[in-house]
Formats: sequence, structure tokens, C-alpha cells
Amino acid sequence: MTIPGFRPVPFTGVIFVMAEAGRNGYRYGHPDWCNLGQGQPETGPLPGSPTRVHQVQIGPADQDYAPVPGLWELRRAVAELYNELYRGGQSSQYTERNVCICAGGRSSLTRAVAALGEINLGHFLPDYTAYEELLDIFKLFTSIPILLDGSMGYRFGVDELRREITGRGLSALLLSNPCNPTGKVIQGEELESWVGVARELGCSLMIDEFYSHYVWKGSDSGLVSAARYVRDVDSDPIVLFDGLTKNWRYPGWR
Repeated sequence: MTIPGFRPVPFTGVIFVMAEAGRNGYRYGHPDWCNLGQGQPETGPLPGSPTRVHQVQIGPADQDYAPVPGLWELRRAVAELYNELYRGGQSSQYTERNVCICAGGRSSLTRAVAALGEINLGHFLPDYTAYEELLDIFKLFTSIPILLDGSMGYRFGVDELRREITGRGLSALLLSNPCNPTGKVIQGEELESWVGVARELGCSLMIDEFYSHYVWKGSDSGLVSAARYVRDVDSDPIVLFDGLTKNWRYPGWR
């Protein structure tokens, strides 16, 4: 169906997969299908897990419109979580003023990208498939793709980062870390160097950390976040996106 004034919008990422699955008979609750990407199959309570929540009482005041950046209590809780996970012993700590709550990854990325000015914005290829469609929508900034070499394991070093920022005049760079779909992870001293280059050159790193809770390091799992290497939470040009519900027990609760 074509509606005058509207362009065809391509399906990308999980939306494409869900649409294709639907054409082949998938629906939520279908006994013959399992959506591993959204927490299925249901296996019941895990040993030692918290008691399941089966109902929630909502008071009259909670039925109003929520604040645009999210409830301040929730924002403060997220800030405190980040401080506990990544900023122990550091004088600069996140507060609710550093946190915005959105209903999903695409809405948070769209909100951030819509706030960009007349700049050059770099992004990598390959990277999360929704980025290209997202960046094509807004015309105020210039989107500049940076091609990664698969034969080199999609590696992109600090020297290359510095060269791209200065050579292309980038004021911001969008990337996923860990990267979906390559699986490449920037972490440790390398990630600290990326944050340092961004601070030195005045280039905002917009880092999609939605998969930062799924890092496997030998026999131990770990968390990766640029938040660990931020010096001043109010001045360092580091913007982080994280889907906390993506790795918790209730993925549908936003």
C-alpha cells in the first residue's frame, strides 16, 4: 500500500527478522516457535532467582504522563548503578541529571541524533543495521561512513580513530560496542584510549552499549562500558546508550 507523501521504510535488524518470521507463521505464544532474541523459551524460575512478579498495582498519580526524560527516581537508580559498576573511587559521579530514560534503543538513539547540530558524524560499516536508516532521516548533519576491513578482524585502532576525527572533521562518532553484528569488542586500555582521544579532540563518542552485558572472557563474564574511563561526567564528550531491560528477567517491561 502506498500513501501519498510517505516514503517506503525498509525493515532492518530485529524488525526485519520478526516480519519474515511472521510471514512464515510465527506469532507470540506459538507452540512450534521459539524467539531466542526476546527471552524465549520460558523455563520457569531459575534456582535462587527472585520471586516472580505477577501483578502490579498502579495508583491514580502514576497514570499521568511520565516526565519526558523519565522518572527522576528511576534515573537516579540508573546513575547509582553505573557509579557502583564503573566509577568506584572516582570523585566525579553520575546523578539523575546525567540519565535519560527512553522506551527502547531506537527511540533513545533517535532522540540523541535529532539533537545533533550541523556537524560531520562518523559511523562504521558494518555496524548495527538500523544506523544507516536512522542517519538518513535527519539532514542537519552530514553522515560519513567509515569502512572496516573484515580481513583485519574489523580492527580500528586509536591512531586510525585520531586520523579519521581530524581528517574528516568529525564532531561525533556513533558505534556499537560490543559491535552488532561483527562481535568486535573495544575494552580495557584500548577503550580508555578511545575516551582519551574523544576528550582531547572534542569529538563526542555516541556508544551503543546494548550488548555490554554479554561479554565472555574465558571462564568469567564481564561488563564493558566507557563509563569506567570518563573523568568528568559533566564535561567529557561520552554519550552512552544501554538497554538495561535487555539482560534482566523481564525484557518486556520498559
